[in-house]
Formats: sequence, C-alpha cells, structure tokens
Amino acid sequence: MNLSSKAITLIILQMIILYASGQQRDSTKLKEDKTSGIIVLPAIFFSPETSLGFGVAGMRYFRTSSDSLARPSNVQAVFIYTLENQVLATMPFNVFLNKDKHWLKGEWAYYIYPYQFYGVGSEVDLDTYEVYTADFLRMETNWLFKLHSDFYLGPTIFFDNYFNIEVDANGELATGDILGIEPQQVFGIGGSFILDKRNNLFSPSDGYYLEGRVLQYENRAIGDYSFTDMYIDARKYFSPIDRTEVGLQFYHQSILGDAPFYNLALLGGGRRMRGYYQGAYRDHHQTILQTETRRYLTKRIIFSAFGGLGSIAEEFGSYEKLLGSYGVGLRYEINSKEKIRIRVDYARGANTSGFYININEAF
Repeated sequence: MNLSSKAITLIILQMIILYASGQQRDSTKLKEDKTSGIIVLPAIFFSPETSLGFGVAGMRYFRTSSDSLARPSNVQAVFIYTLENQVLATMPFNVFLNKDKHWLKGEWAYYIYPYQFYGVGSEVDLDTYEVYTADFLRMETNWLFKLHSDFYLGPTIFFDNYFNIEVDANGELATGDILGIEPQQVFGIGGSFILDKRNNLFSPSDGYYLEGRVLQYENRAIGDYSFTDMYIDARKYFSPIDRTEVGLQFYHQSILGDAPFYNLALLGGGRRMRGYYQGAYRDHHQTILQTETRRYLTKRIIFSAFGGLGSIAEEFGSYEKLLGSYGVGLRYEINSKEKIRIRVDYARGANTSGFYININEAF
C-alpha cells in the first residue's frame, strides 16, 4: 500500500470511529434531512517510506439551488505532511451552478511524493520496481454547459508540472529511453462532454453515464511535449431485484504521440482495475471492462463484489496480455438521503492485490 492509500485509510477509519461514537463537532454531523454538510477529520499515520505523517481531510457537499431536485455539488480536500518533508494536497470538485446549467469539474493537486515505476508495456515484472520522487503539480478544470436535458459540453484545460525529480542512477528511468525524467511540464487544451442519466451522483443504482474527452498538448509556450490524449467512459446501472445495485463500465484511453511516462495510460488504482498499483502497467492505449454488484445487508451496510478485465498496448488494438481483477468490499452509508458512503474494498489481480478505503463508489 503506497502513501496515499495509507493516508486515506487512516482518514476514513477515523471518520468511521468518529461517526460511530457521535463525537464529531456540530458542523460535521450528518442529518438525514440535510441537503448540505461538512466533514473535517484529523489524520496521523506511520510508514517506512514516510516516517510520521499527519494532516487533515475534509469534504463539503451542498446545493447551489433551492430546488430539491438540483444536483448536489461537492468539494473534497486532503492535506498530509510527513517528517520526511513529503506533502500530499489534493482538491477534487464537482460544482453545479445556475440551476445546474453549468458544471465545474476537476482536480487541483500538489504532491511531494515517492512513486513506483515498473516499466512501460504489458510484460513488466510486478515483483521488480524502482522508486523515484518528484514534486508534482496538477490543475485540471472542465467548464461544462448544459445544452439539452442531461447533456453537457465544454472546454477543458489540463496542466501537469513535474520537477525536483530524483531517480535511481542505475534504474531504467535513468538508463532507458524514457521521456519525462527531466523537470518539464505539459499543457493541454480540448473539450469534454457528459451525458448523465444517473439517479444519483455519489452512488448511482439506475440510469447510465457517458463521458468523453479529447485534449491536445503542444510543446509551445507553457508545454514541453506534443501529444493527444482521448478517452471514453461508458457506464450502466440497474437494480435487478430490491436492495441490489449492479454497475457496468467500459473505459478506453488512447495517447497519440510522444508523451512523458507519467502521462501515459495508467492501468489500476482505486477506481479502475482495483488490485493493481496505478501505473504498474502503463502504455499508449488501455481498454477496461468492469462490473460490480452491491447488496444492502442492513439499512446502511452494503456488501459488494466486483471484477474487471483490462489490457494495455503500444499500438491501438494490439493487446497481447489480458489482465483480470476481482474483489469484495463493504460500504457504510453515512447519509442515506444523498447516498454518501464510506467504501472499503479488497481486490486481487495477477500476482498482486490492493486494499482501498474511500468515499463513494468506484464508478
């Protein structure tokens, strides 16, 4: 489990403890009849890579319209600092404005952080990796405009900056022909669309969701690389029987051109192909198909079983290795009205596994 997994794990575990014991401050209590709320929690942890770490996490959900059918906005924030001078600060957000006519969506983040690099391609050895550190700044903003019903379209700006990079002098990053080990940045401009027919933004159980994006990066002015990044994300949700939810997801991403290794298609993580370290498998193209079934055991406790198939390749369609993942999990619904959940998952892949704790569903 890497630093972010451990930090989020401690944060959410403390959230469970504080919620169950009823010791939160008044501003963080979640009531069934509320349409907005704030959670602010401390975090402290220890790991061999980071020594002692501590910080704070927060989430605010709210509606910008008095209409009870308006979409709920949410802004999350996590700040972690360790005695090794490592920093993790991230703020993902979804904000609906002007009676849901505008959707502001994205993430701003800054990391000083250790990463694991296994190589590029599908023939990597998951038992062999090198550790590198870098300062990492990301600013992603999508400003989407409602054109018709639940269809949104708008511009996207994406900025990544890696600097203060330290790699193993004898490792593949330093000795191989890999783009991105020098301090440089990428800047992309493009467009995104979303067709959102889900019955809930946080934990959907009915409807469908379709998202697509195309970004063009240029090595002019701000950027140092020229390449194209595009993806399509299609999801379907239904409830075959009472108190049971089923989700299906198809995801494809293609990187065209010479992109740095940290902007290639990264398979794995806490949302797609759980069980694999995010970026253990990376290349120019990836395709993923996954499904999940969730069943209420009590009013607030939910059991989950999920699985996925995925692959990466240098050339589009030339997949040679099919990867599988599967797992089980539990959810605790801390707000039944908004369906805000704490998610705990254990997943296995090919000779690998992962443990994930987060807020709301993976997809």
